[in-house]
Amino acid sequence: MGTTLRTPWETLREPLTKRQVLRTRAGCGMTVWVAPMPGYRKAHAMITTRYGSLDTHLPDGTQLPDGIAHFLEHKMFQTQSGDVFDLYAARGASANAFTTFTHTSYLFTSTRGFDENLDTLLETMASITTTTEGIEREKGIIGQELAMYDDDPGWRGYFGLLQALYRRHPVRIDIGGTAQTIAPIDAAILRQTHSAYYSPANLMLFVAGDVEPAEVLAHVDQTFGTRVLGRRHRRPAAAEPARVAERSRSEALAISRPHVWLGFKDVPGRGPAGRVRRRVQGAMLMEILCGDGGLVQAPLYDEGWVDDTFGASYEAEHDYAFAWMAAEVDAVKPFQRRLRAALRDAAAQGIGAADLERCRRRFLGRHLRVFNAPESCVAWMQGIALEDAAPGALVAALDAATVRGLQRRLRELVAAPYAWMLLTPRR
Repeated sequence: MGTTLRTPWETLREPLTKRQVLRTRAGCGMTVWVAPMPGYRKAHAMITTRYGSLDTHLPDGTQLPDGIAHFLEHKMFQTQSGDVFDLYAARGASANAFTTFTHTSYLFTSTRGFDENLDTLLETMASITTTTEGIEREKGIIGQELAMYDDDPGWRGYFGLLQALYRRHPVRIDIGGTAQTIAPIDAAILRQTHSAYYSPANLMLFVAGDVEPAEVLAHVDQTFGTRVLGRRHRRPAAAEPARVAERSRSEALAISRPHVWLGFKDVPGRGPAGRVRRRVQGAMLMEILCGDGGLVQAPLYDEGWVDDTFGASYEAEHDYAFAWMAAEVDAVKPFQRRLRAALRDAAAQGIGAADLERCRRRFLGRHLRVFNAPESCVAWMQGIALEDAAPGALVAALDAATVRGLQRRLRELVAAPYAWMLLTPRR
């Protein structure tokens, strides 16, 4: 295939590793990112649509069933000639897909036959097969998948907490929906959704490995042509009050010990750089507080309140942000009181310069390891693309973190609206 560079490539560089990443827009409107990694035998490709479970309506305002983004992910692999996974497997490639709140991604990793696998990936996105028999069969498969998640304490605790924190925001809705919400899905709504959100202008292709950028772009042109198709989806902010929906929720599951979740409803940052900075600060706080030896984890562990099931995280998008902590415990109410007291003690004690520097170095180390493998390099490119952020946004946010700034964020978080989610052993 010819590789004339009709489209100019923009060169981006990660500031620490000086890793070179190329970005361009194909004639069809698709954004294409390529990270050349000469000498690597393995190549990784991922195509992402800016469409996830938070997108509850079509552009014309039509209400979509809960879980349709995940349902569509499943259907995209079904073609007239069979399951696309079989094609990948026959070539020795590994393929997968996943749906999140904000996007859906399809990917493969291969050590040979990259061109054929890339064509398969692109062709899979270009159309959808919607037979009534296939749709009904998929409802049964997804119904079984949802039933498994219903018994997963981590999944039930997480979404139970989101339902306690959020009153109206669609982040409170399970990504897969329920057996009842996916029941009305038919061929017409699947085709409309695919047309609206799988158009090339709303897709992004990420490739890392020993590949030729011009060849990658030529494959895109071959599949989608050189005329702009569709438009980029920009998700409006959801109207969500500051207060939580419920201070506490509980649910009985087949578990041996209670699971306790504590969530704080935070305020997201503004603009791409502000959102990255806010997310980095939140993640650093969770590490300093709840990582091994953290200001909250250490005393709780030493006193026997928590074990290695204790964990925490911070998540944020353009219109929501929250932090959570969770653990399996023996006594719920005493643990709740002790956890709140530990957070207040940490806020009063303050964050030391050594705490900050240790956390910064840990995060920088994780970031540097990203560029050792095509898969993690693609995930990094996808992250900055979805955020519309600069390649150095993460490093800049880490460099800008200060003791005073993190201490202020800690006081804000401890004072933020909060909610509990309790999973109790079913009798």
